[in-house]
Amino acid sequence: MLRSLTLLLLAISLPSVSSAQVSSSKPLTFAAATIKPSQSTTWTSNFTSTGYRASGATLQWMVLSNAYGIDYQHLSGAPDWLDQSRFDVEAKVADEDMEAYQHMTYPQKQAMLQAFLADRFKLAVHHETRPSAAFALTIAKGGLKLQETKPEDLQRNGPGVARFIVSRNGALTISGCSMPQLAHTLGQLPDVGRFGVDKTGLTGRYDLTLKWTPNNTPENSPLAGGPSIFTAVEEQLGLKLEPTTAPVDFLVIDHAEQPTAN
Repeated sequence: MLRSLTLLLLAISLPSVSSAQVSSSKPLTFAAATIKPSQSTTWTSNFTSTGYRASGATLQWMVLSNAYGIDYQHLSGAPDWLDQSRFDVEAKVADEDMEAYQHMTYPQKQAMLQAFLADRFKLAVHHETRPSAAFALTIAKGGLKLQETKPEDLQRNGPGVARFIVSRNGALTISGCSMPQLAHTLGQLPDVGRFGVDKTGLTGRYDLTLKWTPNNTPENSPLAGGPSIFTAVEEQLGLKLEPTTAPVDFLVIDHAEQPTAN
């Protein structure tokens, strides 16, 4: 249930992917890597100070969470095993490249992982824009109910960064959130389930707290009877989610192979 929420923490403030370069002519790559089948029922996957490590992770999750930073709803063409076969992965850069690696940006590390997956999993993908069901984020008739983020908080968060203070199904607290970021975040919530498009026309950054009753809340839960996500957005934020159709970027899997264990 929380996969989309976890994913959005990674995806919300990432710029577009660029090639990782140690110099203008030499792309940085992982010098040594092991891939083994995993029996783990839990998973982790993240970049480390020396490279990349995954435990009990599926290829689909490595693609979504780390290599491309997209929501699972916008992945197409994946074979069944992509989200079933689990792997333990350990990839490291060479000692002489360690300093350069540690100064790389997140998108540059993503580019390294994309190349690694293409090499070891024979992963081939392409992007495709498709018309898709979406929600337009607009200002509600009652007017906006958001507070602009203080300049000192914007500086602490970092340029363009939305800082998630609370992020779980049923509660969301964010500092320094732009409207495009909020639309993206809401669209990834399980109770919304559609791509979010900002149509507010607002250019500021805001602090917000949103609480709602998730769709799958049991009747005997203390949360039962609370507002839906759509009602909460309107009543608590002064915004509205309106059904629409929008062009959405999909990542299409053209080919993938299970690697030989080593």
